[in-house]
Amino acid sequence: MKKLLLLAILIPLLLVSCRSAKDLQGSGVPSWTSASGGRANQVFFFGEGTGLDPYHTLFKNLEESIGFDLDPGYLTELVERGRIDDLGLVITNRYRKGDEIFLQARASEEAIDRLRTELSRQRQARVERIETLLREANLAYKANNDTTTIARYLEAAAVASSGPVGEKDYETEVLVAEAIRYIEPLQLVLTRSESSYARTIVTLRRRTRLLAPRVLHAPISATFEAYNALGALYEDTLFFNSHETGQLHFSPLNAAMKNEGIITFALNLEIPPLPEALAVQVEEAVKKVSVEFPYSLSDALGSEIGLSLEEYSISGGRLPTAHAKTAFSESSKRDEIPLVELTLERAGEDELDDLVRQIPKNIRYTVIGSVGVLSFDKALDDEIAVVSGSFILYDSVRAEILYHSQDIEAVGWGATQEEAEAIGFERFGSIAEYLLRTVLMELR
Repeated sequence: MKKLLLLAILIPLLLVSCRSAKDLQGSGVPSWTSASGGRANQVFFFGEGTGLDPYHTLFKNLEESIGFDLDPGYLTELVERGRIDDLGLVITNRYRKGDEIFLQARASEEAIDRLRTELSRQRQARVERIETLLREANLAYKANNDTTTIARYLEAAAVASSGPVGEKDYETEVLVAEAIRYIEPLQLVLTRSESSYARTIVTLRRRTRLLAPRVLHAPISATFEAYNALGALYEDTLFFNSHETGQLHFSPLNAAMKNEGIITFALNLEIPPLPEALAVQVEEAVKKVSVEFPYSLSDALGSEIGLSLEEYSISGGRLPTAHAKTAFSESSKRDEIPLVELTLERAGEDELDDLVRQIPKNIRYTVIGSVGVLSFDKALDDEIAVVSGSFILYDSVRAEILYHSQDIEAVGWGATQEEAEAIGFERFGSIAEYLLRTVLMELR
């Protein structure tokens, strides 16, 4: 009886020992690490190595099975969760031998096939889109619309960068290189330039061995320095198009541009999202398609302009100060507008007639204006002054007003009302001079 009991205990132990020995190969690793088959509707993948290598190996085997590079997010999901839900993939076995790790994962064959089909469809869609863009590029080039050709190649490169395309000629790097090949022959040319008026004709040409045809519908930018209404220097850029003539007839549209400076005309191509290194290559090629146009604007009126600008208190009394006049004069010197300050007595009911009669005979054009305090206020520790005024540009020869500014309001602030008032008057003077520049630009 004791012998029978001992056998009953030993037999299960022997069976377990045999099964474990069978699972381990001669190399001491589980037999599933070399199994290639799978169950119905399932497929198995394996990975081995140290650290995260087994996950990377397993993921690479998965990509090779599908035939496409997969979203890196899938690899992250595999490492962090031991599964990829979209593929019904789960790590079912792990085995460690020293530092070496062995993994087995089971996936849904249906999900794998579905993903493979979807990725194939997406690749075909990319190829078809690229082929359409390249046909459009070819037609545009024949019509001398080179910038559209370049844009289509860059758009095709952006499409290629979004996923596999299967053909070397359609790879992102190849398409970008083609786009640059079309950029390099382009050259901006200036003709019929009048530097004293900042006027010129800008033409984008395609340099070839025999001919240099005009490029039609080319986007061109013009960049120059200008002053804002308060006299601060800034860089302004205007955007144009050469349209069907292939030429841009440029004349200054910003009356605040510096009296003397350089206008830089450049090819203005929009670069779609591309890998950074390739985008830089395109940017460098585009930067080379530019030309500089030095200019020096002539005096619009050909003579000095008289200036009479008076200041008034909140009560209406005339002030002895000249903050507005000083700011106006300083801005005019910067803009090389010749001024001569005039003292015109304001008296009588018909004030304008009284004032113009006092203008010296040798002064044809005169700025006549006034500015006064509207109100005072206080904000925290600052006093605030609101001033308002206007000016006219008068032509003594024609006896008429060439320009009326209407009301100009400015705000000043400072520690005292006097300081706030002075700053308000100065701002009025700067704004008034800015408006005069716009008038002179139109008269030039």
